[in-house]
Amino acid sequence: YCAIQLHESVIVLIEHHFCAHPLIPGYSHPSTAGIRQWAVRQIYTFCKENDLCKVWAYLWENWYQCGQWELWAQAAASIKVPSLKTTMIMESHWRQIKVDYLYHFLKPHIDLLSWILVAKLSPSYFKKL
Repeated sequence: YCAIQLHESVIVLIEHHFCAHPLIPGYSHPSTAGIRQWAVRQIYTFCKENDLCKVWAYLWENWYQCGQWELWAQAAASIKVPSLKTTMIMESHWRQIKVDYLYHFLKPHIDLLSWILVAKLSPSYFKKL
């Protein structure tokens, strides 16, 4: 159904659609319905551009149509962010602080840590928003 060189691209798209959530800022619409529409349009366009009619039929029937989407997409549970997802976000956040800013300090003082969070880390997050 799908050329080998496109396998990874399809998987990456589906992973992005799985991870999208209204409460997590990113590259998708900030509502459950908007995320689903964005995901369906994106995978449909990809399949159409790469002549993957059978892949689109499979994905629509088993993954993206109403009733199936709610079973696997995190965006379907818009009330709260899954706890596993929040843990991964926090681990990534602290890894970035440790690796990028605190690699010289074993036990930094609270004033240094506060300054790093406000002056160094915040601008990078504002750019993402």
